[in-house]
Amino acid sequence: MRRKKLPFLIIGLSILILFLFMALFPQAFTKMGRKESFGALLPPSSSHILGTNSLGYDIFTELVYGARETIVTALSAAILALTLGTIIGMLAGAKGFLGTLFGGITDMFIMLPKLIVLIVLSAFIGGSTVGLIVLIGIFCWTSTARAVRAKVIHLRSLSFIEGCKMYGYSPIHTAVRHIIPNLSDVLLSRFLLGINGCIMMESTLSFLGFGNLYYPTWGVMINFARSRGGIISGSIHYIFAPCVCIMLLSLSFYFIFIYLEGRRETLKDPEY
Repeated sequence: MRRKKLPFLIIGLSILILFLFMALFPQAFTKMGRKESFGALLPPSSSHILGTNSLGYDIFTELVYGARETIVTALSAAILALTLGTIIGMLAGAKGFLGTLFGGITDMFIMLPKLIVLIVLSAFIGGSTVGLIVLIGIFCWTSTARAVRAKVIHLRSLSFIEGCKMYGYSPIHTAVRHIIPNLSDVLLSRFLLGINGCIMMESTLSFLGFGNLYYPTWGVMINFARSRGGIISGSIHYIFAPCVCIMLLSLSFYFIFIYLEGRRETLKDPEY
């Protein structure tokens, strides 16, 4: 099973490493400045691989520099969502009033129409990258919380957790030393899927005009292509280039997730 999933890991890591290099070392991919202007809406050529946009900026250069903004925004939002989901999920997995309260909070957030709420709130923060990260993180933790809650409830029923109670260990000691280390597989899988969700959420909000226009992500590039004549002028590459990058970045994390899930199932299989 592990060998069958290995191509997913290789492809996923290859794509991710490429985008990380683009984000960290943009000058290695393009010699043009981010705001260096040429003729507007030039077609693809040897000088401009993907042509230029409506302001005369090289589209490939925008893609390279947009990798950093897209990855940082999605990664930061995913870390925030993972942190909130882990804390709330552990509290929801507790017994008594505390578990009922945070379980209810989780269910309430699940029922919210996230995209509509995010659109309304994004309109108030006015295209701030930090504000967008916080909003996405606050509304994307529910799936992590549910997975953590289920795992905590399962762990609480195991004998070693009951032994901790018999020996008089405090709930905090039991959580830190015994429960959290056993959540690593759940947290890793939810983190990879969470990055995917944050990438798509950020791209959607940026496409709708709520992204940072001064440091554009790939989602903002699609919004520019739509609103600044990319479709009317027939510059299909202007629209499809950031779309393809978003798809490949999402696939890279998903492929890594597929490999890790297959490895976890293999380790659980009694035949191995």
